Amino acid sequence: MSAPETPVAPSVLGDFVLAFGRDAAAWVRSLTSDGFTVITEPDEAAQAAVRGRVQTGRSTDGRGDGARWMALADLVEGKLDDGPRALSPSGTPPQRAWRGRFAQVAWSAADQVAVALTDHFSTLSLYALVRDDLLVVGTDLRTVGASPVCKRALDLESVYHYLNFAVVPAPKTIYRDVTRLEPGTRLQWSHRAGASSGRYYVPEYPEDLRGSDSTLAAELRERMVATVQAYQPELASGWGCFLSGGTDSSSIVSMMSRRLGPGRVKSFSIGFAEEGFDELGFARIAARACGADPSFAQVSRADTQALIARVIDGYDQPFGNASAIPTIACADLAKGKGATLLVAGDGGDEIFGGNQRYAKDRVMEAWYAMPGPVKALGRTIGHAVGGGSIHLLNRVENFFERSSLPNPDRFYTDDSFASDHYDTLLKPDFRRAVARDASLDFMRAVYAVGRSGSPLHRIMRLDLMMAIAQNDLRKVHGATRSAGITTRFPYLDPPLVDWVNRLPERYKVRGIDKRYLFKRAMKGILPEEILRKKKQGFGLPIAVWLRSDKAFQESVKETIFDERARARGWWEPAFVERIMDEHVRGAWDHADSIWRIFVLEKWLRRYADAT
Repeated sequence: MSAPETPVAPSVLGDFVLAFGRDAAAWVRSLTSDGFTVITEPDEAAQAAVRGRVQTGRSTDGRGDGARWMALADLVEGKLDDGPRALSPSGTPPQRAWRGRFAQVAWSAADQVAVALTDHFSTLSLYALVRDDLLVVGTDLRTVGASPVCKRALDLESVYHYLNFAVVPAPKTIYRDVTRLEPGTRLQWSHRAGASSGRYYVPEYPEDLRGSDSTLAAELRERMVATVQAYQPELASGWGCFLSGGTDSSSIVSMMSRRLGPGRVKSFSIGFAEEGFDELGFARIAARACGADPSFAQVSRADTQALIARVIDGYDQPFGNASAIPTIACADLAKGKGATLLVAGDGGDEIFGGNQRYAKDRVMEAWYAMPGPVKALGRTIGHAVGGGSIHLLNRVENFFERSSLPNPDRFYTDDSFASDHYDTLLKPDFRRAVARDASLDFMRAVYAVGRSGSPLHRIMRLDLMMAIAQNDLRKVHGATRSAGITTRFPYLDPPLVDWVNRLPERYKVRGIDKRYLFKRAMKGILPEEILRKKKQGFGLPIAVWLRSDKAFQESVKETIFDERARARGWWEPAFVERIMDEHVRGAWDHADSIWRIFVLEKWLRRYADAT
């Protein structure tokens, strides 16, 4: 054996790969040149290799087939040694009861069977390539894609999804041959029967909790405090918290500080010089009120230019969410202060009801319930005033158009750049390969998952399964991994999520008051300025830079308009030039769309064109 099979300290900074089939031994052993260590013998039917802080082991439940496992994991509760029990296709896998982050694969070389599982919200990626009697499973798409059995053909439907969602959503990947496991999914494979997969976890909303506002707020507070304490690192130093100044990160820092004492919790915050994007003022308020030991920094346009290469290298698929830049900067700040583990508040908006679009959707839902003639009149008014260079009037048109749609179609209009401009953006060959409604149909399928849920809860579940699992968590993991940091997400703790999901929707959004019960639970823990603040998000001011910074404009244009980009034959250069011009003039904010095209082209040159 070339590496000992002993557990190592919990970490999610590493990679593993498992392969069954012809030539598996030769290929897996070739990965040693990329930093992998092979942990199987050359004559075994299964070949496995690890890189970084991967945990490995053998079955301890008395199985006679010598089942083995590999995992990236940071568990608050659960035993990785129990993982091979998921090889049995019957019943719920033990991973359903685990708390924390994990991506695990278990296998029996003797029986030629394997199972792979992601955690409840897919905070870590697992990719699979299945063909006939061959299987490749790994944590990095670039490694799986380098397998000799992968044809590496780009999937145009995945490109289309990326243009709409800013990510390639699971189970799709940028390569046709490879799939990414969806959140809370178990993939089972055998040499005889092939592969099958199914979800072992889906957020459900029974809404069966009853009680007074004060009683439920007190119980929510108690559960939040207990959850945050469970995820608090058991380290004297070397850890801290993201602190944006928003309600989620502030509440976590505050609860930890109340337990440990003033100045014992380090916090890290990033801001911008551009007005409307900087939340450092709120982060300072939160740090003082919570008793944190804070560190602050700003991201400039020059910093962004320097970090673009990290976005391309840090993500194994094109990732078009521009907030990856400040997240990387914040992780670098923490690393420079000695942190190797951070605690984040991701998921709070989606379980407590904090997203602004939940309240906005309430208004749109009321308009949608209006009689058809009234909605038609609204659309007529919108068409009459919109379509010009006045941003406010364009938003009026947008409201009437969106409010005339049911969900999830209405929700999809937040993510419909390529769909909206299908005929003018995309070349004819691309349109022949990908249907106009491909991304909308994808979202409709996700929206249909689950057995329960009121209208609000159904879009909250959609956000958990799309915005959080497919986008936000991938952003944070890619950014922190690039800095050598592991992250924990206490508000995505399955028992907490399951309890909050039992609350009726009126405790999430009441009227247009967001986070109704959360605010009452956090009274006395969070300062009023934080509880009342308007959600801003963690955006990058590329919209400003694309209008005012000529050097930044030229850098983007040089990438998206050069001959290599045109030669792909995917989109019409004249259309991209038009939206760039509209953005610079201030007629519409196209920054997100332009950034997606820019990052995609950069990623393709780095990983697709080079092979």
